[in-house]
Amino acid sequence: MKVKDLLTEGDLSFHELRGDETVEEAIKRMSAYSVSALVIRAENELHGIFTERDLIRCHILFPDRAVGEIPVKEVMTSRLIVAEPEDTIEEAMGMMIQAKIRHLPVVSAGRITGMLGLEDLVGKHVGALTRELHYLKDYISDLQDAAHD
Repeated sequence: MKVKDLLTEGDLSFHELRGDETVEEAIKRMSAYSVSALVIRAENELHGIFTERDLIRCHILFPDRAVGEIPVKEVMTSRLIVAEPEDTIEEAMGMMIQAKIRHLPVVSAGRITGMLGLEDLVGKHVGALTRELHYLKDYISDLQDAAHD
């Protein structure tokens, strides 16, 4: 299965924030939408991602500054790893595991089209493996039945 299949099947929507908005605004938006990552865009260009981990880093980097004073662009993750629609689920999972990230923007023709969460990919992968396991069990059962006939 490819990433593009997930884009058409599920809700891989994402929420945005501008880099000049504050960490406090990011926290409020994340809470309002019940998400753990926001895409940072400016003029239709993907500039970064702000995640719960970035919030923790914010408190480490700026222990004496209020979150309402810190622009997101100062603490966001700007070196992005992204998936493309033609990538397989296994490739996307591999990227996320290797980079130790939980959110993977999907980019097509230079623009973001969705956001994958690690749980989305694991769920799909486990579902596919479960279907394959059931198929193999049925196949073995049919072979055993044929052997007894």
